[in-house]
Order: sequence, then structure tokens, then C-alpha cells
Amino acid sequence: MDRRGVTNYSVDKPSYGYSTETTEFDDALLSRGIITFEQAMIAKGATPREALRLNQLHEHELRSKSESHDVSPTHVKKEVGDSDESIQDEDDEFMNKYREKRLKELKSRQATQNRTKFGQVLQIARSDWNREVNNSSMDGLWVLVNLTRSSSCVSQRHDELCDKVQHIMIELADRFERVKFVSIPSNSAIEDWPMQNLPTLFCYRYGKLQHQFIGIDAFGGIGLTCDRVEWRLGRLGILETDLREDPEASRSISNL
Repeated sequence: MDRRGVTNYSVDKPSYGYSTETTEFDDALLSRGIITFEQAMIAKGATPREALRLNQLHEHELRSKSESHDVSPTHVKKEVGDSDESIQDEDDEFMNKYREKRLKELKSRQATQNRTKFGQVLQIARSDWNREVNNSSMDGLWVLVNLTRSSSCVSQRHDELCDKVQHIMIELADRFERVKFVSIPSNSAIEDWPMQNLPTLFCYRYGKLQHQFIGIDAFGGIGLTCDRVEWRLGRLGILETDLREDPEASRSISNL
């Protein structure tokens, strides 16, 4: 089965596609009940709802094939020479290979995470989003995307606060080298993104948007500091911070 779909890199714009064609290894896992067809689709990027729809379509195709061949239980015969012992040996061998493969993947992932350090904010273009954000976060790395202003926004004070958030991202990137920080002009990332929504921070992990900060209040109000943003990210488990409470009470931005 070879169909394709897309998931979103933001709340309203498509970014990258996924394939629903299963590999031979997927088929082997499916035949042994190690994974379900829905899990195979989700692993390839489908949403749970889309995976359910594809699973229903998959089951319908299997029933159609079965009916076209007129296969009934009474016509199914066990081949001479097959034995429960040989089947069990085959399953054991497959499971051992599967465990070895998964162990190598986990070790490789851990080694990559241990040696990867960033320490700065990477400037990206929209064409880089799939590689630098979705794919880069697929193995559990946090990727924080700061949408920056490319022109004057709501007011001079608002512009200053947007620029301040950008400087805070630079400082946080230096403090937390194992978190990836990227920035992109808002009009390059999402066409017609409202200026009053800036500053905006998207937090990606496992290829998907997990959290988002939209507007100054989300970052801590007009009294925002690097520590206050760090505390908010730490509370979500994105940063490993020693801060246990918001360093300063939030203030409204209604007068901006």
C-alpha cells in the first residue's frame, strides 16, 4: 500500500510528508504482533486519527483480497514437515535480531545526544524547517523555534520586547548547549502571522509541536528576563533549570 500524507510544522501550515508503505521489517513485526498497523503508521508520521483511518482502509483491503481468493478455514492446510518447534525457533531468531537492532539504535541515539552541543541560535529559512526542526527533533531533542520580527510591529515598546526575547534566546542557547535554538523571521515561517502574536516560540520534540509561547505575556510580561523565560521552559521539562519559582511576578502588557 503506497499512499502519502502530511503533518504540520506549525498550527496551520503543512511541512513534510510521510509514506504509508510498509517495509519488509515492518511486515515482519506486524505478522508477529509486535506492533500494530496503526503504530507503524504513527511511527512514519501519521497523526493518530489518520493512522486509524489508514488501518481501517488496510483491513478493508485485506478482506477484499481474502474474498477474491475465496479462502476459507477448511481449505487451509498445514504443510507436511512443519512443526511447532521449528516455528518457535524461527520466532526466537527473529526476536533476537530485533532486540539487537533496537539496542544498536538506542546506543546510537544516546551517543548522538551525548556528543551534540549547540550553544548558539541557528538562523534558518523556511526551506530548512523540515531538516532543522522536524527531523532534528525526531529522536527526542528539544528544538525551540523563535519567530522574529522583520519590521516594526505594534509599537516601539513592543518592538523592543520582541528584540529582547531574541537576545534572551541567544543567552539561553549559551546556557543550555544540549537544546537546539533556531530563529526565523515570522513572515518567512508563516505567511500573514499576526504581528501582535510576536514574540512567538514553538517548542518541538519527536517531530511535532509540543508547546508554544505566543505574545509577551506568555514569556513573562513586560518585566521579562532571561531567568523568567528559563523558569517557564523548565516548568515544561524543556530545560533542566535550578529555578524553583518565577523570579518576578508577571505584569500585564495591556498598555503596549
